[in-house]
Amino acid sequence: MVKWMTKYLRLLSTGAFLGGLLVALVSGAGFLGAVPVVAEGGIAISGSFYQQPFEIPQDSSISGPDVYVVVFNQSSDQLNVRMTSQTPPGVELVLSHSEFTLPASGQQMIQVGVEVGADVAPGQYEITIIAEPYRHTPSGIEILGAASQKAHLDVSGESGTVKVQATSPDQQPIWATVRLYRVVSGRQYEVAYSENGTLDVKVAPGTFVAASFLGGVKLAEEQFDVANGETKSITLAGATVYFEGFDIVPNYHKDSGELAFVQIVYTVRNLYQRVEEGEVILQVSYNGSSPTETLLATLSPLETGRVGLNYSYIPDAGWADGSYDFQLQLNLDGKPYASSLVKNLTVSDGGNGGNGAGGMSAHVIGGIAAAAVVVAGIVLLFALMRRSS
Repeated sequence: MVKWMTKYLRLLSTGAFLGGLLVALVSGAGFLGAVPVVAEGGIAISGSFYQQPFEIPQDSSISGPDVYVVVFNQSSDQLNVRMTSQTPPGVELVLSHSEFTLPASGQQMIQVGVEVGADVAPGQYEITIIAEPYRHTPSGIEILGAASQKAHLDVSGESGTVKVQATSPDQQPIWATVRLYRVVSGRQYEVAYSENGTLDVKVAPGTFVAASFLGGVKLAEEQFDVANGETKSITLAGATVYFEGFDIVPNYHKDSGELAFVQIVYTVRNLYQRVEEGEVILQVSYNGSSPTETLLATLSPLETGRVGLNYSYIPDAGWADGSYDFQLQLNLDGKPYASSLVKNLTVSDGGNGGNGAGGMSAHVIGGIAAAAVVVAGIVLLFALMRRSS
């Protein structure tokens, strides 16, 4: 077991493995569970390419991190590998790597794009990507075997256009990752990808999902249909600064058990860029009345990253039996920008009701417990590694 963990950690240190894992996590594909297939001459190939329903209109293409193959060296020797393809005339497979060297037990991820020319007749086709290990000999290159993946391509004579723009909630364009997926039988398959916040792509008619991301965090998402000849313009408005965590923790007098104050605990996360001035406003509504506002924090400037803050709240008139709703509002440069979820606290019997958890919600308690489990697992793993060394 220890030897397996050590080998696994060594694999984690390779850029190819990390790249594969990242794509798998984003797309929901089980990269770690992928089984190398069609192996010959010590080489094997796996990945998502063969699973893609490539439906592409004439004079268009599909590409993105979700479309890839992974080549494995299952031999005990270093291998030189070249990538080739078999496609109908006018169709091209664009590969992120065409030739590379694989150490023994090594692997390489290759991103795959499919380009369809304007003169390709509509219809059904088969496309194949091939990994060939080879060696140099006095007479030239000797191919030692091959491994391949096949996929089906549907070239459509109909098309529409999708234009996507990622923005902040105030409609300002932002530099974000934008991904476009085709929805087939309830599953999403990537068809286009951009890192500059915009997309303008020709697609075959169908149902699509567009999503924007910053730092791996999804900002916005929208599902829509595209008909033949239609141009669909999508604006993905999502908060780049938001409340990552927000909770209320009642605190009680030890002697009387009455409610003393509520600890407001929250984290502001800024994904995008420095903001000159930020304000956090606490809004408290009692029994559904208009909320009162309290300035909790002024963040000048608000840098990128996370800021964890807390505040002890007591109503000006003291606590009364009834229902209190708590919500945070974030103002950027004097304008409302984002709000938190609403947290409710019901006070009865003069606030009498302290408990061993200090009023902490199950969500917060669960988070603390999960963090403890993760830390314990890491400590155990490194202890096992030291013991095996």
